[in-house]
Amino acid sequence: MRWWFGVWILGVAAFGAAPPGSSVNQTVAQVRTAIRFKQTDNQISKFLHKLKLTESLDEHTIEELQSEGVGPKSVAELERLREASEPLPRPASPPVFESPDPPSPAEQNRIVDQAREIALNYIKSLPDFIATEVVHRYSNERGGWQLKDTLAIKLTYFEQREDYQVLNISGRPTTLPYEAIGGTITQGEFGSLLLEVFDRHSAAELHWDHWTNLRGRPAHVYTFRVLAANSRYTMVVGFRGERDSIVAGQHGFVYVDRDTNQIVRITSEADTIPAGFRVRNSATMLDYDFTDVGGLRFLLPLRAEVRMGTADAQTKNEVEFQSYKKFGAESSITFEGPVPEKPAKQ
Repeated sequence: MRWWFGVWILGVAAFGAAPPGSSVNQTVAQVRTAIRFKQTDNQISKFLHKLKLTESLDEHTIEELQSEGVGPKSVAELERLREASEPLPRPASPPVFESPDPPSPAEQNRIVDQAREIALNYIKSLPDFIATEVVHRYSNERGGWQLKDTLAIKLTYFEQREDYQVLNISGRPTTLPYEAIGGTITQGEFGSLLLEVFDRHSAAELHWDHWTNLRGRPAHVYTFRVLAANSRYTMVVGFRGERDSIVAGQHGFVYVDRDTNQIVRITSEADTIPAGFRVRNSATMLDYDFTDVGGLRFLLPLRAEVRMGTADAQTKNEVEFQSYKKFGAESSITFEGPVPEKPAKQ
């Protein structure tokens, strides 16, 4: 996966009252009660918005609550709580979610081998297509995320190559090339990250970690680590007309669908970034899901979140992939009107 970073120029009755501080287990119990009593996503999210945690919330807990019935607004609030609670201690007793026994070591190796074969052939399995990519770009100012702009991009995938054409920026048409728009941009969601993890030259260390449920489907979760010496994770920084690039190591989690051995999520964090490089941290979450293209179903990117930061700036891109269509000689894609802006996140 490849990305560029440009520095921004900064110019509820079922719950009762939100407690002053709540443990992770208390929060899980309250959310489960709300689901059982058929509280709406809006009601649950409003409660969570008022909550302050006394312990750190992890991604696994959010995944499980999502599979139990938590809606998108509530998931967004849980993600906000996870980010805010990162410095806090972990729960002494993590929430318990029912799951099967771990697979045997031999079965774990078999799953990794099958997932690797699928991942290495993933690009070849894709049809030629066009899609709309919508990117909401935020910067963190004064302790809260502020929406800076929204990109609408025509994405063409033809003969195993990606092409990006920016249609508009916050509803204003533009002819700027993708790499010239400034800010944080990414490429490679359609296979590069899979190759970076599963290519044997990467020599990635993969270890089974836990079961989870992702969008209602059971999944194996493996940790991975790719050393910088074997990595192809490239960072490019443009600043004041100059460009600098490095290849960093990375680590994270790979989510393997239990029934198909397809990769349905990857989370990755860069490591071993040289001290003199302007970007100090980078993290990516990429979700895949089965999507109809020309009457057939393919596993394609659903959404992504990319976070990057320097010593004095933090950015976040929320990416949505929409309107997949089969590409042909007669194919075209139009984008009518501006993309509805997301409200600024506090």
